[in-house]
Amino acid sequence: MAYLNREERHDTILRAAMRVAITEGMNATTVRRVASEAGVAVGQVHHHFSSVSRLRADAFLLLVKQSLAAFAINSQNLPAHERVLLVLGYPQDEAGKRETRLWNEVSVMAERDDLIKAACATSMSDWHQATVEVIDAGIDNNEFRSDISASDIAWRLIGLVCGLDGLTQLTELGFSETEILRHLTATMKAELLKKP
Repeated sequence: MAYLNREERHDTILRAAMRVAITEGMNATTVRRVASEAGVAVGQVHHHFSSVSRLRADAFLLLVKQSLAAFAINSQNLPAHERVLLVLGYPQDEAGKRETRLWNEVSVMAERDDLIKAACATSMSDWHQATVEVIDAGIDNNEFRSDISASDIAWRLIGLVCGLDGLTQLTELGFSETEILRHLTATMKAELLKKP
């Protein structure tokens, strides 16, 4: 690898960790695997990150921030009800499915790793804030009711989508994306849309 200053090398390693995490999963994001992906020595990864947990946590935080930033740019001209579905991750394309799998994996890891738990909480808070902003925009555009708490509804919608995503893991139940969209749409109608 060509000479990079400290910040550039740190960024190179972090981006390599992100690529490994999103394509192979967070458990596959080992120091050796990331070093190989980044084209650096294992010692360089240890030099820049105090532990594999710190590397994984930082990679997850940046992945979520980038995903939310891309959502904000790509959806800014859509109606608020479509933006709510999109910020919640539906309908899912391949990238969305990879992100959902990563969230599920990180949620399990958070039970035994405090750095991952903190990254998960921060990312969840960022996701909540993005959802609140979409709901507030819908209120401002007169698409949604004005007598609601955007923050409360955002938490309920996030809780619903997390639970429904969990049900898809139980393939025996036959829970599909279509079912998730049906439940999300019904909840959004009840919570957000103006009563006739």
